[in-house]
Amino acid sequence: MGNLILKNGLKAYQEKRYRDALKYFNKLEDDEKKNYYLGLTYVRLNDYDSAIFHLKNYLKKETDYQFMIQVMMVLGYIYAQKEDYVKSKMYFTRSLQLDFNNSKAYAALGYIYYKMRNFHEAIKSLKKAIEIDERNATAHNSLGYIYADISMKLEEAVKECEIALKLSPNYPAYLDSIGWVYYKKGNLKKAKEYLSKALDMMPDNKEIREHFRNVIIKELTKKKEKID
Repeated sequence: MGNLILKNGLKAYQEKRYRDALKYFNKLEDDEKKNYYLGLTYVRLNDYDSAIFHLKNYLKKETDYQFMIQVMMVLGYIYAQKEDYVKSKMYFTRSLQLDFNNSKAYAALGYIYYKMRNFHEAIKSLKKAIEIDERNATAHNSLGYIYADISMKLEEAVKECEIALKLSPNYPAYLDSIGWVYYKKGNLKKAKEYLSKALDMMPDNKEIREHFRNVIIKELTKKKEKID
């Protein structure tokens, strides 16, 4: 009976019927499995407080390192979404204590350090992520974006963003990053080209819209300066 409930719950989860999945997972008698699957499902529903409750309960009993690493990574992601960067950093760091070669965890830490305005540690973590896995597109993109955002090593920033795009062509977040790099380099034509593509793919993204707006304002300012 338990296996059938789990099977139906997983089927609903995979089909993105998350409310139905919750009904099945709540019927599970195994507390460890129940907390694990309920936690993951609540993440999909953006109910982060419920997700935290179940995932933390799961960690109290779980001893399998691989599952513990996964859950700690998810908790790190949740706290990043809640903008609680101290707790997010704590969980990503804990995951690295169990697996010090986790490229994704280092990349995530790079983002958290960036949000905490600790650029030195952000760059250090992202370089470590790339050292472990040179195909980590997120790490390459984040490194390029941070260089651009703090107006540092802009030529290297272009290269990092180009690597990310080569690994994941036409990914809007990466198009936005390289567009922002070119904006910082003063190449408004290329900046507008990449940011336009990103905006077409994610028209409601606030950050992309803001970057594109900066390019337009800069263009208008330059035209006005020529007229004056």
